[in-house]
Amino acid sequence: MPLSRLPSLLSLRAFEAAARRGSIKEAAYELSVTPGAVSQQIKALEADLGVALFVRKTRAIHLTPEGQRLQPMISEAFLQIRQVVDEVRPKKTPKLRIRSGNALISKWLLPRLHKFTKNHPDVQVHIESENPLDHKTHATADIEVRYTSEPPDDRYTELLHRELMLVVASPGVLDTFDIKSPTDIKAAQVLYDTTPMLNGSVPSWVLWSQHAGLPNAVDPSKAMRFERPPGGQIVDAAIAGAGVALCGSLLVYSALSDGRLVCPFGPVVETGFSYFICCHPGREREEHIHEFMSWARKEAAVLSTLNAMREPSPGADISVEV
Repeated sequence: MPLSRLPSLLSLRAFEAAARRGSIKEAAYELSVTPGAVSQQIKALEADLGVALFVRKTRAIHLTPEGQRLQPMISEAFLQIRQVVDEVRPKKTPKLRIRSGNALISKWLLPRLHKFTKNHPDVQVHIESENPLDHKTHATADIEVRYTSEPPDDRYTELLHRELMLVVASPGVLDTFDIKSPTDIKAAQVLYDTTPMLNGSVPSWVLWSQHAGLPNAVDPSKAMRFERPPGGQIVDAAIAGAGVALCGSLLVYSALSDGRLVCPFGPVVETGFSYFICCHPGREREEHIHEFMSWARKEAAVLSTLNAMREPSPGADISVEV
């Protein structure tokens, strides 16, 4: 008895994904096509077979008895195809190239990157550093983390963190100079970033002092000045006990979490700049890029404890949870 003609492989694949996920939208995401394309393929399969495979409702789809009979065998067939293709195809180690500024890489990404690589041991991570305000196109990077006031319009972009500025110092500095309120800062050496403001991207003692209601909170004559410091240098100096620093929250979060630095009081002030995680449009659907972006968002979400503390009372001791 001759075998009957098989339906289109594309239509079977669309049916299998929708049946397994219970959603046209989720199937479309998995297959990197539009929901409309999935629906058309399923309708074509139903027309070819002469039976309805789904009961369609406003917000859900359910398999008909015919669909329930077809789905397990089709899913098993595609699984076997994937397995044998993986066996035949030469093994390649997937690479993930991540590009960002030196400070973000050293102070935020590297201290926690082991969590991602532990769960994705098959991914070879490459780190590329740059000037955080250099927004030129970098064709070699799969993912970029940019520090800017507006998301780039030529990339698929997700907000990672709205940056805040806060006062930090080592526990030893706070004890030595008995720093308990903003008025006590004058007694200590201040770490001062004299880099041009670059549209407000660098935390400013002037702006912070205005929010604290103390225009003269900082004595410039006692400042240790840093001119265009390389990534995280002021954070390192604060940890070493060189003085009181004004830093971005993402860069000091690890040091605040483990007690190397303390934020003794507010205010915690918005800088107007944010960290955005970006990739070329369409590539956000690629497995390892999607997984890294999801992981990064979850890691940055813990900073919501600081977002909730914007403009606290000047005498409040600010701590963070790991």
